[in-house]
Amino acid sequence: MKQKSIIRTITLGGLGLFTAITLFLSSSILLDLFGIREHQGNYVPLVIWSNFLCGWLYCLSLLGLFSHKKWSVVPLMVALFILMGAFMGLLIHILDGGLYEDKTITALFLRIILTLFFALGTYTVTKPRL
Repeated sequence: MKQKSIIRTITLGGLGLFTAITLFLSSSILLDLFGIREHQGNYVPLVIWSNFLCGWLYCLSLLGLFSHKKWSVVPLMVALFILMGAFMGLLIHILDGGLYEDKTITALFLRIILTLFFALGTYTVTKPRL
């Protein structure tokens, strides 16, 4: 029981921080706030919109995890599929000769991995006891 509490705390903290960063950066790029859009260079709108949508899914998952709801892993799984779709879209964009930053590939890959870890942590905490 103590182990689940530790996993829940780490997942809540990590996902909360990740959610805040995701929503701040994607909103700042979409709305051109704080000059962040200029620093991003050749950003791919599909990736930014996917990140923005996933940020709200992370919020929903946080709400569920904080309330000990079993469904809290579902928004993370949806976010995972959205991010994998965005990764495929990014690859198509690159193959079509579209402009992009090299860091976009790395960032999207890391985002997929982090979302997977948060989903596993959330599932571990909310899965039914046998």
